Amino acid sequence: MNIQQLRYVVETAERGSMTAAAAALYVAQPALSRAVRRLERELRITLFQRAGRGVALTAQGEAFVARARRVLHGVDALRGLGEHPGTGERDVLLVIAASPTLQASLALPILAALRDQGASAPTRLLGCGASREVHDLVAEGRADIGLCDHPVESELAVVPLGPAEVTLVSPAGLDLPDPISVDRLGDVPLVLPTAGTDRRADLDRFFEAVGVTPTVSVESDERSVWLESVRRGLASCIWHSAESLRLTGSDVVVRSFDPALHQELHAVHLAERSSPVKDHLLDVLRELSELRRSGPPPVPS
Repeated sequence: MNIQQLRYVVETAERGSMTAAAAALYVAQPALSRAVRRLERELRITLFQRAGRGVALTAQGEAFVARARRVLHGVDALRGLGEHPGTGERDVLLVIAASPTLQASLALPILAALRDQGASAPTRLLGCGASREVHDLVAEGRADIGLCDHPVESELAVVPLGPAEVTLVSPAGLDLPDPISVDRLGDVPLVLPTAGTDRRADLDRFFEAVGVTPTVSVESDERSVWLESVRRGLASCIWHSAESLRLTGSDVVVRSFDPALHQELHAVHLAERSSPVKDHLLDVLRELSELRRSGPPPVPS
């Protein structure tokens, strides 16, 4: 799901016709229709039904559009701030702390989607080794928002962002099933974080919980080394699917787990530290998360 699809849906709902919506948005009608249908398939809902020569919202569509409008309102507010940043001393309007993985798989797609909507703002990304470091940077006021994939106890406000599928990224040519059972992980040489780090401790607890003794081929805390290890055929790595999609090609294979594994993503921030850019971005993230995680939206009574 992307913000452009939300604009297509809202415009179609307001004009009662995909043809009229496409004309208003200066896009080809077939392209708009395909984008809406893809969204319906992704969320497993039906947004529109035929109504004469046009379309009308279903009950599910009514609930979806209400949330979509809130997302677009936040995006439009961000665009206004980007056009009129004010007279503040900082050239950077937003500082986001995240691990290298989440910078690539979450922060950059968010910023790119906003840019595509004309809502870009100068942003600095701070790299972190673990979720605890993310929390510390936000708590110290050095970052406005932190993106995390592991829960950490702190006084920060938490905004759930929804689940990301965890996948196994392997060198091509391995004789492994897809999906792969978790208990097969013991037979797969892996590249893991360095022993003694927080991320390695998290993975070790996971392996212990599923009764697997991992075969460690390479240890490194550099994510680029993980991927290079896969490409050189040395080991497989466990990776968020959002980033793995970018890795598909002849040299790597991305497999799901059976049963499926998901990592809950969330943003953290200091509730008492407010800024227009931060507040509007968090509103957008909240609404997008609700749209993604709810599946078919609740039907109004």
